[in-house]
Amino acid sequence: MNQRLLLAVSAILALVALGFGLVAGMRSMHEDAAPNIAGFVYPQPRKISPFVLTAQDGSKFTLDQLRGKWTFAYFGYTYCPDVCPTTLAELARVQSLLEATGTDEKTQYLFVSVDPKRDTPQHLAQYVPSFSKTLIGVTGSRAVIDKLTQEVGVAYEFPEGTDKENYPVSHSSIVALFDPDARLHAIFTAPHKAESLAVGFRKLSARWRASSG
Repeated sequence: MNQRLLLAVSAILALVALGFGLVAGMRSMHEDAAPNIAGFVYPQPRKISPFVLTAQDGSKFTLDQLRGKWTFAYFGYTYCPDVCPTTLAELARVQSLLEATGTDEKTQYLFVSVDPKRDTPQHLAQYVPSFSKTLIGVTGSRAVIDKLTQEVGVAYEFPEGTDKENYPVSHSSIVALFDPDARLHAIFTAPHKAESLAVGFRKLSARWRASSG
């Protein structure tokens, strides 16, 4: 990621975190405080607009596919040389850690490509299984991706010269966590480590079960 985008994203995240802190401070004293995770938890989970993406098998992937389970989502692109494959590998480890404790039954893992020109469903079908058989790769039109990334808080930028086949895509590196109501529940910030993600998720899911019970 270039320095300019890094600084912009850092500033935005700092302002967002400050806003969350102010809102959280005004919440009722009787309401349970959000658990401490490697990132931040939305005081009120955010609704996401309906969308239609295309999964690696050619099927439609919509907002409804997020309902009824927890979804870890990472936004990047398959030609990314470092942070994307590293994070996807960590997400695969998260699934293994949760499976070992019997807490992965209602979880799914999503890789959203912001580079639909090169990351066709066919290419995603070859790429994502190398990390996990349960990982779902999706992409879509730039318009749909732009709207979704804006709502989730992911920044990305294409350089000049994307008419060529080999080009980098600068992007922020967050893992978004959607709750079973298909709302953006929390954001895990980099660096991403499977153990921290798993611990944070267990806290959030336990809190969810307690509040739903």
